[in-house]
Amino acid sequence: MAENQSQVRCADDAALYEDIDFCMGDKSLPGTRNHGYYVPRRDIKTFPRPAGSAAEKMEDVAVIKSNIELYADKLWKRFALVPNESEPTAEGQGSYGSKTMLNKITLVLPGTGKKATGFISQLNNDDVVFLIPMADGKCRLFGSPLYQAEIAVSQAYGKAATDANTTTVEVSVTDEFAAPFYEGEFTTSEGTFLGTNDELKPVTNP
Repeated sequence: MAENQSQVRCADDAALYEDIDFCMGDKSLPGTRNHGYYVPRRDIKTFPRPAGSAAEKMEDVAVIKSNIELYADKLWKRFALVPNESEPTAEGQGSYGSKTMLNKITLVLPGTGKKATGFISQLNNDDVVFLIPMADGKCRLFGSPLYQAEIAVSQAYGKAATDANTTTVEVSVTDEFAAPFYEGEFTTSEGTFLGTNDELKPVTNP
């Protein structure tokens, strides 16, 4: 049988498929931490991408290892989340030859006060990038230099003493990758954090 011509032409493409093991005792923690970070996309000077097919290992395909560089005097902003209420997802979309990922996250912020209300009033017509630490501390990115984020906002004021009083931000963004891991650094008003563990960068003595 003649070899498929497309296989011949694509013979030099990188093959990064590997075994995926899960050992007894390993943990895969669901959910997010009780906070996240955001920055308007217009404040980003350099927006690196994951390695994709240029990666040497499968685990690096959807990882951003360089820093997202902001313009001078710009910082990432932090926001609080209601514990155990924010859910990230990723799903494939599109047609053969042009498939992408749709990365979504529902962010539930406590309260509906002046700051929360001002926050969503600005978000409603803006393009913002979100960096969300997962439960294990690894940060994942919801934002792309290729596609604008779709953001839907709402508030629930409640009517009884036991009702929720929360602000919800639903983020949807198309990307080539399922919400990329961000292993670079990012700076807030509190200092410079590491995307690998959501912890402050250790200070090194000169």
